[in-house]
Order: sequence, then C-alpha cells, then structure tokens
Amino acid sequence: IEKPGGNVTGTTNHNPPKRQIDLALKLLPQAKTVGALYTSSEVNSQIQVKAMKEYAASKGLTVVEATVSNVNEIQQAVQSLIGKVDFIYCPTDNTIASAMSNISKMTVPAKIPVFMGDEAPVKTGGATAGVSVNFYKLGFQAGEMAADILSGKSKPTDMPIGSQEDVKIIINQEVAK
Repeated sequence: IEKPGGNVTGTTNHNPPKRQIDLALKLLPQAKTVGALYTSSEVNSQIQVKAMKEYAASKGLTVVEATVSNVNEIQQAVQSLIGKVDFIYCPTDNTIASAMSNISKMTVPAKIPVFMGDEAPVKTGGATAGVSVNFYKLGFQAGEMAADILSGKSKPTDMPIGSQEDVKIIINQEVAK
C-alpha cells in the first residue's frame, strides 16, 4: 500500500471495519453480540471480517458468523443470526450488497440493525447505517494522482495507494425507525 512499486498505484475503497463497529456501538451502546454476514468465497470479505473480529474482541463484543456462497443462501444465513445478535456487520461484499433489500425484509421486523460501509445499500437497499466512502470523491482522488503522473510531478512506483479519510455517516432514517 505504501510503496506498490512498478507502474501500479491508485485508490482503494477499503473501509476499515473499525468505523462500522464504532458507529454501531455509538448507536447501540448496550450491544454485546455482532453478527458477521459475508460471502465466504470473497477474499476481500474474509480479510475485512478477520479485522472486524479482532476489533470487536477488543471492544468486548462476541462475534457470530454467517457465511454464504451465493444469494440463494442469504435467507437461511440471516435467519441463523436472528435472536442471537444485537446488530449485523456486513463488509464491502458484492453478494451481500446486491441482496440488501431481501436482508432488510428479515432484519427490520426482527429489529436488528445492519451496518455496512457502502452508501448505496444504506440509502436504497435497507441497511440501517454505515460509515461510507464517496465513490465520486475517490475517483476524483485517483484522477488527481493520474494528473500528477502525466505531468511528471510523480511516478507510480513512488505513490502510495490512496484511501479516503473524508468519510460520512449515513443513516437510513426509515429503516432506523
């Protein structure tokens, strides 16, 4: 990340799981158990959940995992968490994000908040809240990096992979109610 080498650099939408857990604990200070809902075959999800588990443990949270390999398994995975967790953490996971409206059909009646660090599933998919990067700003940041390379100001080999520190909290008011 700090020194990618070669001709490769850019930006990443990596959103540290700490942000979602901290937001969840701010909104649900009494929470003791978090569900981790993710796709077992997505390496990015595995990495995020591993980091989330370590951070959750440092905050005294118990983690209950529910994994899926495809969208057809989501209903069973979510149902396995109902009654066992205070909230659900979802990493930046393509399968889970695409099924958020179905997930919320089970979690909203069960009054289980879902936290995800991707703006779209919170705004339109039914996740409760999240700390999200802004993909437009992230793309703009990558464009600025490209301009620096093209102008000779920087070389890709020396440019760290950029991430967005300017994140925003998004709460789906309807789902939160």
